[in-house]
Amino acid sequence: MRDRPGGPHPLWQTFVARTSWTCFHGLEARATVVIKRYLGDDIMSKKERNNSISISLICNILLVIGKGITGLLANSNALVADAVHSMTDVSAFFMNYRACNDCEIYNRVDRKKTSKKISQKIVETEIHATFYMGILLFMVGLAICLHNFMILVLDKVEKPDFISVVVAFVALAVYAGLYKYLEATDNHNVKDCVLTSRNTHWQNKMNLVSGTVVAIGLTGAMLGFIFMDELAAVVVGSILVGMGVKLIMETREHLSPAMKRYFKPVIISSILISIALGAISLSFQL
Repeated sequence: MRDRPGGPHPLWQTFVARTSWTCFHGLEARATVVIKRYLGDDIMSKKERNNSISISLICNILLVIGKGITGLLANSNALVADAVHSMTDVSAFFMNYRACNDCEIYNRVDRKKTSKKISQKIVETEIHATFYMGILLFMVGLAICLHNFMILVLDKVEKPDFISVVVAFVALAVYAGLYKYLEATDNHNVKDCVLTSRNTHWQNKMNLVSGTVVAIGLTGAMLGFIFMDELAAVVVGSILVGMGVKLIMETREHLSPAMKRYFKPVIISSILISIALGAISLSFQL
C-alpha cells in the first residue's frame, strides 16, 4: 500500500496551479487565432499553426505529469489511468505528425495528383499510422482494465485525497477548451492527412468523455463511494480498448499483405503484453 502521511506536498499543489494557468493562457492565445480566422484570415500561417500545435502538445504533456503525479500522491487510480490515457494521446500525436509530414512530402512531389503510386503511398502511410495507434490504445487500455478490475475484486480500494478531484476538473476544463478550439478550426489547416486528422479529432472527443468519467468517479469517492475511483479507471481503460479495436478493425482489410500475415501474432502479443503490464503494476500497488 502507498503511504500518504500528509497528502500531496504544498510545492506540488503550487505546480498544479501554475500548470493550469499556463494551459489556460495558451488556450486564450489560440482563441485569438480562431477569431482572426473568422474575421477573414481563412488559412493559418505556418507560424500560427506551429504555435497551435506546440501549445496543444505542451498542455497535454503538462497534464500527463500533473494527473500522473497527483494520482500517485493522492491515491487515485482513476487519475493515474487518465494520465496514461493522455500519454497515449501524446504518443499518437507524434505518430500522426510523422504520418502527416510524410503525406505532405508525397503531395509536394505530385502536386497535380496524377501519380497513382504516390496516392497509394499516402493511403498506406495513414493506414499504417492508424493501425499502430489502434494497437497502442488497445494494449494500454487492456492493461488499465486488468489492473483496476483486480483491485476491485481483491477489495483493495482506498479513498483518494481531495486534491485529486480539483486536478480532475482542471484537466477536464483544459481538454474542453482544446476540443472547442479544434471544433472551431475544423482542421482546415490539415489537408494532406484526412484519416489521421479525423483520428486526432476523435481522440480529443474521447478525452472529454474519459475526463468526465474520472471527475464523476472521484466526486463519488469523495462522497463515500470509494469504489467509484477504481470503477472510473476501469471505464477509462475500456474506452481505450474500444478506441483501439475500432481503429484496428477499420484498417485491417487495407493493410499490406506483409502486415496481414502478422496480424494475429501482433494481436496475441498485444494481449500478452497487456496482461504482463497489468500484473507488474498490480504487484507494485499491492
